[in-house]
Amino acid sequence: MRKLLMSLLLYIPFSTTLADASVDELLVRRDARDVKKYSIPEGNSRQISYSVNLKYPETALTDATFAELEKRGWSKCSGYRAGWDSYVDASKGKDREGTVFQNNSYWFKGSTLLTISMRYYAGVAKGSHRLKVPDNTQQQVVVLENGNPGVKEKLGITCTQRSTAK
Repeated sequence: MRKLLMSLLLYIPFSTTLADASVDELLVRRDARDVKKYSIPEGNSRQISYSVNLKYPETALTDATFAELEKRGWSKCSGYRAGWDSYVDASKGKDREGTVFQNNSYWFKGSTLLTISMRYYAGVAKGSHRLKVPDNTQQQVVVLENGNPGVKEKLGITCTQRSTAK
């Protein structure tokens, strides 16, 4: 019974938060589909995922969204590639490769790291080369809020809390 209870706690919907719960409303678009929210208490993290139809290179979360994050005290981290990037994912084996287009950003507030990943999953070109643009309009968005100490260092990013003094 104890194992069952622990396994149910792994993916309970958000009821507790690491940071400001109102940030959820900011990070989930009104036209989002298949919105899923999970809290992982023993991992000191939570996750939001959804999909939205957008033509590449549009982003589900825009500069206006990021400006609002800054107003709410979040600071953008550095040390990673900004903007759209792509690579061939060959993890499923030969003849099952796919191109992943991703746009990641990292934000920090207090002891919490917010990872925002917007992705398109597409096929590959002849010879298993990556496509130049996705062959679909389904953007997948994953937002991970992580309060684990040392996570920034493990990711190799630099996060400096901006001053709130005026």
